[in-house]
Amino acid sequence: MKVITCFSYKGGAGRTTAAANIATALASITPNVGSIEHPLGCKVALIDLDVFSAGTHRVFEISNEQLGSHSPWIQEYMREEMSPREYADQGGITLDNPLMDQFRMARGAADNCHPSFTLFPAKPDPDIRFVVQKQHENVLVELLMELESKERSFDYVILDGESGTRQMADIAIRLADVVLMFFRLTWQHIEGSLVAADDFERKNAQASYYKPFYLIPTCVPLVLGDQNVYRDDAPGLAELVELTSSIPEKSYLNRYAQEHQKGPGHFWAEDSGSANRLCVHDSLYLKGEERVIVFDAAANVDQAASDFYRIAVELNRLHQPSS
Repeated sequence: MKVITCFSYKGGAGRTTAAANIATALASITPNVGSIEHPLGCKVALIDLDVFSAGTHRVFEISNEQLGSHSPWIQEYMREEMSPREYADQGGITLDNPLMDQFRMARGAADNCHPSFTLFPAKPDPDIRFVVQKQHENVLVELLMELESKERSFDYVILDGESGTRQMADIAIRLADVVLMFFRLTWQHIEGSLVAADDFERKNAQASYYKPFYLIPTCVPLVLGDQNVYRDDAPGLAELVELTSSIPEKSYLNRYAQEHQKGPGHFWAEDSGSANRLCVHDSLYLKGEERVIVFDAAANVDQAASDFYRIAVELNRLHQPSS
């Protein structure tokens, strides 16, 4: 089993939407549906570890009110109110759960997503009293061991972690086999992400085990009208595209990616093979909805859908779980 943590140095990078779409693309079982060319057929669990700003359930079109009927949440498990086995049995939302009706029926998951796909949500409560402690890392390790057990045998666990350098974000990174670092093409996102990348490299150099991580630009205005994302005559579009396109070169991003093509820069460096300049393009289908689109035929005209699928394909190629 491989644990993939989705991380962003700053909020607003589209991390949660990317985590959900990559997770479901990995769980695809039907070819030529939506953006899925060849199904990956993996057993996938997705855990929301953004315990203070829970939102992964919203990408599956489950409202906060609807989720109120579900329990236990990941926060309850981390308070050690139950065993890993009990939580794995009771805390997950599987495809046959009524809460997944919209995702299963309207978004095509019923026939196209592995039936074992499971979402472990966090409680969306801004007033929640939850203090992250070192022991929570050990409790989560026990849960990962349960999900890897012969009884459950998940191939991937995707952790939707916090943004920034808070304690839960650090725990999610330490638990990972692979880290995906999402960021927007703005100065603050790029510079902060590159600082984090340098810190990752320093820690990797000091560790006995190298932890792969990848920089993935997301929600970027680089798509033109012929790709059906923006109107050709949208006011300010040309200036915005020109400005955004210049930031990677003016910043350290392009050079860093070229120098780390076989690692952090794989999804952005120009000479990185099949992942050539891969980023999650800004998407009309995601604006205001932030939902899973990889099985959606209508969203297939949107570049973001194929981007999510291609990222999943590359991850499965580079880090396929051992049998």
